[in-house]
Amino acid sequence: MSDIISKFPIPDGMSEVNDEYQLNLCHYELKNLKPKGTIMFGKDSPEIKFRFIAGEKREDGIFARLDEGITPATRKIIDMVERNPKTDCFVSLSLLQFKIYFFAKEVMEVKGAQHKTYFFKFPEKLLKTHRRKFIRIPFNEQFPAELRFQASDGSTRTCKLKDLSREGMRLVITDADKPFLEPGSRLKLGMLKVINKEMSVGAQVVAHYPGNQVGLKIIAMSEEDKAWIKDCIRILMKQILNLPESPFGDVLEKDPEKKD
Repeated sequence: MSDIISKFPIPDGMSEVNDEYQLNLCHYELKNLKPKGTIMFGKDSPEIKFRFIAGEKREDGIFARLDEGITPATRKIIDMVERNPKTDCFVSLSLLQFKIYFFAKEVMEVKGAQHKTYFFKFPEKLLKTHRRKFIRIPFNEQFPAELRFQASDGSTRTCKLKDLSREGMRLVITDADKPFLEPGSRLKLGMLKVINKEMSVGAQVVAHYPGNQVGLKIIAMSEEDKAWIKDCIRILMKQILNLPESPFGDVLEKDPEKKD
């Protein structure tokens, strides 16, 4: 492993994903959310954007589909990979809970795929940065959630949730919503709806993200609703990750010096 590590620039401040629970979280997102990321096929080569999809089980491996047009520079790298089967590479992915990195020692092209696609084994070792304290769960059409609030012009606006933790959330917005969601502003009469339950919430806009998304920090909520969100996240994540019967909360990592 030390040989392959020396071939690539490694970001500072990384730690290892070293338990089954967090590995299951990573696999779940790769399988269901198909996140975007990059691959470097050499220390001095540019990062190439891919969309990543995991198999049904971790042992089924990971597929990386080219997520951008093939430029002359990209073509040169792809030709090199095709001439050298089992090329080493360095992968980086932005997931909900943290950003992960791993090395793939054997990258194989998937022949006959509609888009340029590579396959590699699910890594034995994952590194991570940008740790979150609490689990953040995703939402979709099958599992919807929304935030309703009063805009500065007096109108009521409703935005779908992209994801949620007990600390904050991310919204999917339209261009018409942007003027009412300036970074630093606080929402008026916020009402969060999750699984047919409505909760009053105070929230502050933190930042805008690509793809018409906005990040919010929860700054006010009743203790009862906080407990409900915590239990909701705990139950959902326990089910979707197929966790065994054992104590489980919505905290990603606990301070070893503290006990519940």
